Amino acid sequence: MKTLKASCLCGKIHLSFPDEFLYMGNCHCSECRKFTGSDYSSVGGIEKSKVMTVSGASDIRYYLKSDETELAFCAHCGASLFSHKVKKGLFNIRLGILDTAPRHAPDFHVHIASKAPWHSPNEALKQFEHGPD
Repeated sequence: MKTLKASCLCGKIHLSFPDEFLYMGNCHCSECRKFTGSDYSSVGGIEKSKVMTVSGASDIRYYLKSDETELAFCAHCGASLFSHKVKKGLFNIRLGILDTAPRHAPDFHVHIASKAPWHSPNEALKQFEHGPD
């Protein structure tokens, strides 16, 4: 199995994990837009236990968004790294931090109901007004 490598903008944080995303999609909720500063956030879900912090563990900061979600970012450059779905034991890795290409690409849009008003998602992909059930 291929190993994916990821890093923050300043290069202080490096992550490594197998190319075994459970899903890959584009989240359009207003919270992801604010966390990433973009129209939407492309993420890949993977079990927390499969993600290794190669360097910079002490540089990762967490923002407790809710009882279910912690947001992780670099203390130095502010790069959005992942959201930790605490109860599910999953990391939603921000695909923009990947240094190596995964074998798949996002195949759905989620939270279309709160998308940025100026953005039109790729209609070839599945779309969910809220989250997939």
